[in-house]
Amino acid sequence: MINAMYETMQSLRFLALVVTVLGLCSISPATQAWLADTLAPWTGKTLDGKLCKSAQVAFGPYDYLQRDRLQAELQVVEETHFSADVEALISGQTSEAINDIHYTLQAWPNHHRALNSALQYRLQRLRNWPIDSGVPPAECYLQRAIKFSPKDPRPYMMYGVLLQKVKQFDKALTAYRAANRLLPNDVITQYNMGMTLVALKKYKEAAQLAQKVYSTGFPLPALKNKLIAAGHWKAEAEETASNNPKQELTPAQVDAIKKAMENLTPAQKDALEKAMQDQAGRKEGAPVAAAP
Repeated sequence: MINAMYETMQSLRFLALVVTVLGLCSISPATQAWLADTLAPWTGKTLDGKLCKSAQVAFGPYDYLQRDRLQAELQVVEETHFSADVEALISGQTSEAINDIHYTLQAWPNHHRALNSALQYRLQRLRNWPIDSGVPPAECYLQRAIKFSPKDPRPYMMYGVLLQKVKQFDKALTAYRAANRLLPNDVITQYNMGMTLVALKKYKEAAQLAQKVYSTGFPLPALKNKLIAAGHWKAEAEETASNNPKQELTPAQVDAIKKAMENLTPAQKDALEKAMQDQAGRKEGAPVAAAP
């Protein structure tokens, strides 16, 4: 299913490339909007059941997985709309920060860091999303990103975090499973998936996943504590997890971790450090957000 969606989107992106190469950049705004709607349509529903919808911009849409060969297109958007202050939701470049994030995600639907900023903005407003908001909530950006770039695991991860936070555990598990298929052995996804499985009382699978998580030296104890409380964490399992050598990371995984850390803003690095220091006081069941 994912492969079929990906091939379809690749064909449509080739059509957009042909339009550009042939010098048809002066096409009408209506045609440009149709092209954007075709390549990156708004899809799905908000948490309260309303259809996701918004206007399109006459730039892009571009796949963030292809950013290495689209540096000029990425730079023009980030320099104008996605500063460090915008990313941290401190202040905007052109108006409010969320409006610059909105433009960034219109042009780059699966921009990992912009999606994370939209997610943080949404998590701050779960109970009081403005009725007259001029931008969609994060769940709309995330569903659009998944449809636009179905082989990108990051939007699935973030969508799972949001769904888990609002206790839509079945949907969260579906999102985490998709992320795990695309990026196996990502420990944060597996931890969050384990917590979701516990919430769904799927203890056997949760316990198996927890052993994998803790064999890597993962520091947050909430998953293990919940399994102990439910009577599904055996002493011999804990001994096995603690005595087993930690899983060796492949060179590719090491490079990915380094790259993720390099992409963190100072504010994100501070938040990560604080989260690790305060993990003992973490509310039981809270999902962990991966570095975008």
